[in-house]
Amino acid sequence: MRRALAAVAAYVHVVASLSVQPPSGSLGKGPPGGPAPPQLPELEIAPPPSWGSPTWRWGSVSGAAHEVAARVRRDFAKRHRRSSFLAWAKCGTVEVADLKMVLALSCQRARNRGYDDADGRWEALMDEMADARFVTHDGLIDLPALAAAVNARLDEPLAFEDADCGLEEYPGAVVARALVHLDFVNRGLE
Repeated sequence: MRRALAAVAAYVHVVASLSVQPPSGSLGKGPPGGPAPPQLPELEIAPPPSWGSPTWRWGSVSGAAHEVAARVRRDFAKRHRRSSFLAWAKCGTVEVADLKMVLALSCQRARNRGYDDADGRWEALMDEMADARFVTHDGLIDLPALAAAVNARLDEPLAFEDADCGLEEYPGAVVARALVHLDFVNRGLE
């Protein structure tokens, strides 16, 4: 066994010493005296449709929102996945687009199944999301603004006065608190 390990170590040492590095500053210039490599065109990749885009169409079966909602419902069809997602949301380590969609679908479910608060606060939040109120001027999700709107609707809003941080630093935790209130883990999204 020791001989085999010694042979592998010797082989790795030999291979490492054979690696060839291009001369400094020669990358992208082609071989000396040869033609330069072709220049590749810059790719412009459009972002996928989201809450502020015209093809989103929240509530329509023909909109991009319908496709994303179907994927999110599939992704979180199992209770253990919802529980895990909620735990990671509290830490702020989930995909923001999925977090917002889960919140919107939870609000929609609360309205449709009759467990929204008496004042309809979660349906109102869903309508605000559909109206792209939580989207920046360049089309990104404004999670701190969404978290502030969520925090205002919670029976016991998260208070940041005594903490060394603010809502802007942990917006996912605020949205997660709404998902707890809406019983996302037990009720799901269907």
